[in-house]
Amino acid sequence: MMRCVVQGCPGRMEQRRIVHTFMRQGKPILVEDLPAWVCPVCGYTVLDIHVLDELFALDPENETPVGQAPVFRLSVSPA
Repeated sequence: MMRCVVQGCPGRMEQRRIVHTFMRQGKPILVEDLPAWVCPVCGYTVLDIHVLDELFALDPENETPVGQAPVFRLSVSPA
């Protein structure tokens, strides 16, 4: 296991499956069951380069989604 890269964090990265959300052409894309390295202490997350390549290659216009997720916007002002 590799050590967490966050300065001062004593954690060791663990392989996990995560849910990752990002924006593509102004639309949210949610990908589940994504392999990642996650620090159990601070939560810092790293994706391997081959996983990033797959994410960048993902074409939502030509892929069939496995589900639908509602999108919400909260009207909370910053403190």
